[in-house]
Amino acid sequence: MRQLKRGIIISCQLEPGDPIEDVSFIVNMAKAAEWAGAVAIRTNGPEHVKAVKDSVSLPVIGLVKDRNYVTFITPTFEHAKSVIDAGADFVAIDCTRRERPVSLAKFFDLMRNQFPDVAIIADIADEKDAEQVFPLKPDYFATTLCGYTDYTSDVLLPNIALVGRLAARFDIPVIAEGGYSTLEQIDLAFQLGAHAVVIGTAITRPWLVIKMFVDKAKTIIKGRDEE
Repeated sequence: MRQLKRGIIISCQLEPGDPIEDVSFIVNMAKAAEWAGAVAIRTNGPEHVKAVKDSVSLPVIGLVKDRNYVTFITPTFEHAKSVIDAGADFVAIDCTRRERPVSLAKFFDLMRNQFPDVAIIADIADEKDAEQVFPLKPDYFATTLCGYTDYTSDVLLPNIALVGRLAARFDIPVIAEGGYSTLEQIDLAFQLGAHAVVIGTAITRPWLVIKMFVDKAKTIIKGRDEE
């Protein structure tokens, strides 16, 4: 089973409504990440997994976002199989305690039996999620879904304290993910025991950064015009 090196993971994904739809954007971001020394790419869907695998030598964390389900990150074994068949080295699975189409125990059993060489990353939202899935022995915890469940919607991101609690309590490597955008946050996450840190929106959704500057400029201009 492939092991994930310690370091920075780049999450590069396109969402419905994004101004960019071309898979070449994903590929070029992956190439930039490899050049910079990132340890892995996290991306969504078999098309993008295959495109990244064909373009760089970095390991790929594959997932499928299917919002027809409450647990929308790789909710079924069929979703997992689709990204594994495309070349994913790791699969991220929503392991929160929300309603799901198949039990985690059955899901993990299928994964271990049919794809024993593919590591499982358990995407969780809080410590209780980790307690629930720990007996199934995922290969990694990732704090990906903190802030995205009804029971963590009021949590300020990044939840660096959660990383520390997980690292201290469980013998499973912790991937810090969710809201990381500064060097200071990354430093603290590693100090508290993170195995790796995922950077996504802060780097790979530049249109949001552009919009932030444009909106700020509009506010300033409007204020001055009204003086």
